[in-house]
Amino acid sequence: MNPRKRTARLAGLLLLLGGITSPFSLIYLPKKLIVAGDATATANNVRAFEKVLRIAITCDLIGVVLFTLGVLSLYRLFKDVDNQQALYMIVLWVVTVPITFINELNRIGALILVSGASFLSAFTSGQTDALVMLLLKVFGQGTIVNQIFWGLWLVPYGILVYKSRFIPRVLGLPLIIAGCA
Repeated sequence: MNPRKRTARLAGLLLLLGGITSPFSLIYLPKKLIVAGDATATANNVRAFEKVLRIAITCDLIGVVLFTLGVLSLYRLFKDVDNQQALYMIVLWVVTVPITFINELNRIGALILVSGASFLSAFTSGQTDALVMLLLKVFGQGTIVNQIFWGLWLVPYGILVYKSRFIPRVLGLPLIIAGCA
């Protein structure tokens, strides 16, 4: 197998593995945890699904690392096509890494609030429930900020696919459109 094909397969595998938990963490879990307008029910859901939330946090952190390695593999694949566009692709993706790691602190904070730690006795249960809801809402807003960059990196990626001679050009256009959307 030639080096380009090996790099392409590695990038594809890393991107697939990095994104495999996203629907669970970004769609299913919030619907399972957050009860609109009811902080107490939301906090009770976090308590009931604590292990699931911990798994989601871990999967998100591992996923962003795997996805980053995938994007770095794409850089190796496309740097000879257009190094400038390949660098734009990397920069627009790498911006998401600290946002993701910092944003996960909101979900970790929600877990701490429902832990029943003695230092939380200064708060009433209603206050801790409201703080849990607040942290989960802030996490949702952080995810929206991250989605901007999840889309933007696709524009230079699509341009690179379009310019390359080793991937069908027609695949570059949907990437560019998705990045603009």
